[in-house]
Amino acid sequence: MTALDAVALAVELREAEHSRTPVELFTKRFSDFSWNDARAVARSRDQLRLDDGEAATGYKLGWTSAAMREALGIARPNWGRLWDSQLVASGDDLGRFRQAKVEPELVYVAGTALDGLSTINEIVTGAAGWALGLELVDPRFPDFNFDWLDNTADGSSAAGYMVGEVAQIDDPAAVTIVFGDDQDHHHGAATAAMGNPAEAVAWLLRSLAAENESLGGDPMAPLLNPGDIVFTGGLTAPLDVHSGTTYEVTDDSNVLSPATLTSPG
Repeated sequence: MTALDAVALAVELREAEHSRTPVELFTKRFSDFSWNDARAVARSRDQLRLDDGEAATGYKLGWTSAAMREALGIARPNWGRLWDSQLVASGDDLGRFRQAKVEPELVYVAGTALDGLSTINEIVTGAAGWALGLELVDPRFPDFNFDWLDNTADGSSAAGYMVGEVAQIDDPAAVTIVFGDDQDHHHGAATAAMGNPAEAVAWLLRSLAAENESLGGDPMAPLLNPGDIVFTGGLTAPLDVHSGTTYEVTDDSNVLSPATLTSPG
């Protein structure tokens, strides 16, 4: 895939997001669509956001559960950038989303600059804190029956997010959560994110460095800066977003404050 091809597909994704009209799966249109192709499209989409004046706020990880990847035949986790335009608050009109689902995650907030060689200990000690968060995924494809490479090209279906109150915790892997609405409740553990959410952050940093995602292509340059956030991966199955419904994730130990999102009726 040429750079021009990647840009053309990225433009399709942008137009699909703005018009709420889906695009055909890339893996059905291109029989040899690869990880490198998917990442080229995702990078081009990120550049279009920058050109449109959006500001990057961090990253979200997808498919961080090994059991989920194995069950679905997915080769590796992926990631997408998060943007200031995607921040939502409880009570916001969610009408811009076409087929959104919401899932609970443990969110890392960087307190120091981190690079591709940052250790788990440096990630944990360098945290400004952790928070519970809710992520909205809304693929720009006809439905959720996409290939993992389509999902990668689409920025891991990142569409919206909210972050609860940030707090210091000693062991992010020990967090367990309850997530649900007024009908369904699911229990989850932070260990679903690569065994330890800090390892999920480390994996992201190594992956970004491997693709020279840092400023100027220098793998030693900071990949996360203070204040950047990382959604470390879904901890339970997602729920469909319906109007007039409230979604909440709480910490079983009551150390982290709940994150609550209400979709207006």
